[in-house]
Amino acid sequence: MPFARLALPLLLLASLAVHAEDSAEEAKFLKDSVDYFDQVTKANLPRQVDKVTTLNSVQLDPAKKMLYYRYGISNLSLASMDLGARAKFENGLKKQLEDTTCQQTELLQRFREHHLSVTHEYTGSDAKPLASITIDPQTLSCSKT
Repeated sequence: MPFARLALPLLLLASLAVHAEDSAEEAKFLKDSVDYFDQVTKANLPRQVDKVTTLNSVQLDPAKKMLYYRYGISNLSLASMDLGARAKFENGLKKQLEDTTCQQTELLQRFREHHLSVTHEYTGSDAKPLASITIDPQTLSCSKT
């Protein structure tokens, strides 16, 4: 019977040790990722994505577990778009970004493993925000076509 009383605390202790190890690995992964994205941004960005879109930065916020892609659009400004145009713009971007994310299966799996979400932020030629689209890999449904 004394062993039975010790079993639960030892089991809980073992569980905490495993979670602490997971947390340590998670913290290392997040720190390494922050460093990586900082280096990528400094070395390779800004980068022209297409005729009107520039990727300005990629930044990981480890506290929020959010990866931010920040873009500038050179041929649009907030003042030139009414509410309907903004909604159409944002909805089109969201579908495109979700489809692109679904095609990157290995990256999507890593995002899911580490519970990372991705936000794509777009600013216009007037530096005012046009759209912010967050993709949560945990709830993203990727249909096979």
